[in-house]
Amino acid sequence: YDINPWMRRGEAVNHAAATHQWQKVYDIYTNRFGWNVQIVPPIAELPDMVFVTDCCLMLDGKILLSNFRFPERQPESTQAEKWLLGNGYANIRQAKHRFEGGDNLICGDKILAGYGFRSDPEAAEELRDYFGLEVVPLHLVDPCFYHLDTSVAILSDNTVAFYPEAIDAASQQRLRKAVPHIIDVTREEAQGFGLNAVSDGHTVVTSDQSESLLQKFRDAGFEVIGTPVPEFRKSGGGVKCMTLELRS
Repeated sequence: YDINPWMRRGEAVNHAAATHQWQKVYDIYTNRFGWNVQIVPPIAELPDMVFVTDCCLMLDGKILLSNFRFPERQPESTQAEKWLLGNGYANIRQAKHRFEGGDNLICGDKILAGYGFRSDPEAAEELRDYFGLEVVPLHLVDPCFYHLDTSVAILSDNTVAFYPEAIDAASQQRLRKAVPHIIDVTREEAQGFGLNAVSDGHTVVTSDQSESLLQKFRDAGFEVIGTPVPEFRKSGGGVKCMTLELRS
């Protein structure tokens, strides 16, 4: 199926290459960072489960389970809940409004909440009520950047990189007001999925496709690990999409 502009039914994924690229991300997490990586078993008819960040938002042991817009992804919520419950995560709430984890990023004591293509604007109030944090709503307007985490990267608690034209003018102003340090990114740089990144506040792990973007991260004082993810880009995802932070 195709449910975003990156997906094309005639463009097959090379499974061997995808497995190799996934393994490289896993190895970076385990060997470089020493992180304890948990694996969610795949379901054959749910290929987008590989983009595990979309299943929920978790903070301080509280989990808001995604309410997916497209029928093709809706069964993922049930599978995610089964895995979470089976691994000791009990404080789970199903989102009432359309809400997807990939639209929501934790930045210090704030939640950046994207809406427009997958999540509803009303989800921001639900996030505020449940997690008790300030929520910064950001209206996505470019369908190529359908989830917030494709156009915004949290590099540290006070530094964000983003592609401005992915969100409307009012949202750009809100973001610049909410976060002290902003790195502007071009459309070409963003299309390489370098903003779909994971950072521990010091080191950024992301797509290696745009060297100019990686240099912007370095210039801002971050160490950078670039890794190839072109097979996942065919489905509109990258490193962050494949990674759910278990914030217990």
